[in-house]
Amino acid sequence: MERRRLLPEQFFKYVTQLVSREDMNLWVKVNNIHIEKINLFGDYLKSLYIVVVETYLGKDVIKNDDEIKGHFNWCWDKIIDNFNKENIFFKKEGPHYEYFFNFFYESFYANKHEEQREKIKEFLNHLFIVHNEKTKSELDMLYEMYVLLNESLTVK
Repeated sequence: MERRRLLPEQFFKYVTQLVSREDMNLWVKVNNIHIEKINLFGDYLKSLYIVVVETYLGKDVIKNDDEIKGHFNWCWDKIIDNFNKENIFFKKEGPHYEYFFNFFYESFYANKHEEQREKIKEFLNHLFIVHNEKTKSELDMLYEMYVLLNESLTVK
């Protein structure tokens, strides 16, 4: 997929200007978005965030990338197992795993500003509530996460 280059003023609008309610409704229809799945995926990621935060022992205990990956994998597996108990099945491996490992690595584990970590929760809460106003860049992120998680759903 080829991306076109945005001029600085176009980029500024892309990340700051809110999409109208009509455009948001059109976006949902055009992209075949199911509100129930957005709610499900939001619950999945917020649950993952909570487990990561509540079980993280700090940089003095989890010191290197192998330990970070081990902690994240434990959290990831726990959330998948919790959803399995509710008969909602996600694949453990795949592009969604890579995406969210990198997301948490950059925004949580490698983030040197602990007060910024709380913003991850705010971001996920905002992003996965459809009636919240969003920018085009937020819609693009939501769509990317939606597609990844939707493709990872399995039927048993």
